[in-house]
Amino acid sequence: MKKHSKQLLAFALFGTLIGTNIFAYSDEDRIKDMQQMEKAVQQMQKGFLYNNIKDIEDGATLLKKHTSKIEPPVKNADEFSKNYAYQTTKREAKKIISLANESVKEFKEHRPKQAMNSFTKVLKQCMTCHARIRKW
Repeated sequence: MKKHSKQLLAFALFGTLIGTNIFAYSDEDRIKDMQQMEKAVQQMQKGFLYNNIKDIEDGATLLKKHTSKIEPPVKNADEFSKNYAYQTTKREAKKIISLANESVKEFKEHRPKQAMNSFTKVLKQCMTCHARIRKW
């Protein structure tokens, strides 16, 4: 019985820590991730310009890594999952990740125009997110 109460106490403590934003995604984190995303897009573009699959793959990998981490600011823990910006951000991030994968795949399959079209769509998704969530 004591074992269960210790586990329950530990779980409650963990929930409290999450609720107090100890693990919060800060503005500094967001800025760093956005800078890395910009770097990733530039690397992919360089890969297309120089016909270099390694730059395209490395840029896409970096883009996917940082895109998956992006979160909008949240004023309190209760509004976190209900926040419109949060839902929009996650939806746009999934699209960017999918398009980055598609771009690499198309380039590897010797379809550079289709790969470049997918890359252009990545840029459009970035702009869509920035336009919708500019109030950050």
